Amino acid sequence: MEQSQLIEVLEGVGLPQKAASIYVCLLGHSRMDVADIARATGIKRATCYEHLEALLVKNFIIRVPIGKRTFYSANDPKEILNDFKKRTGEFEKNVEAMSTLRGQATNKPNVVFYEGKREMARIYDDLFKTVGDGYSIFPADRFFESFSEAEYDAFDKTMGEHSFKSYDLFVKSKYVKRIKEIREKNGGNGKLSKTLPESFKSNVDVLIYGDKVALMSLRDLSAIVIENKDIAELFKSMHSFIWKTL
Repeated sequence: MEQSQLIEVLEGVGLPQKAASIYVCLLGHSRMDVADIARATGIKRATCYEHLEALLVKNFIIRVPIGKRTFYSANDPKEILNDFKKRTGEFEKNVEAMSTLRGQATNKPNVVFYEGKREMARIYDDLFKTVGDGYSIFPADRFFESFSEAEYDAFDKTMGEHSFKSYDLFVKSKYVKRIKEIREKNGGNGKLSKTLPESFKSNVDVLIYGDKVALMSLRDLSAIVIENKDIAELFKSMHSFIWKTL
């Protein structure tokens, strides 16, 4: 695997990009001092110190004093994985208590903004973590301006691997037939769809899942995700009303 891919994996578990770069660099050496790390990664020495401290706290690396000099060495990734598993186990034990605490908080909606193709893909990934059904209003014309058919195919295959049902309202376009062909090829009993009348126009992909509503502007690749039970229920009701009229 390329170093850039390893760095992306580490970013995915919460390491900043520069900290991930330093850890990957140390993996390839028995030990290095700050000057060596700065030269190898292109990161300024002052910044290296900052991220080294964070890596020490997270137990990704250790200090190795030799004489008056301080070196750093990477901890075994397997040990780090075991540590992650222990912490995940503790988190799982306390999920219910944290959920109860969150439920006691104000019902003010949580709104998150996303921008760019990569960030938009994160919303689709979040959909797959949903417990319960998903609902969408999907403008295929706009989707295929930014995403390829292969990307849609991969998305649909992943959706078929999950047990939830999706109720998809397709904005009428020349792509609807092809989308249905891909869905039929990939199989899956939980993918239900209807096509909206030609008078219905939209450039926004609407996703409703769990207590979240994602409004994704496919024209400029920006989105907001609103997390609020009442708002999600409203959008589900509107979607259900449209569904029943078709």
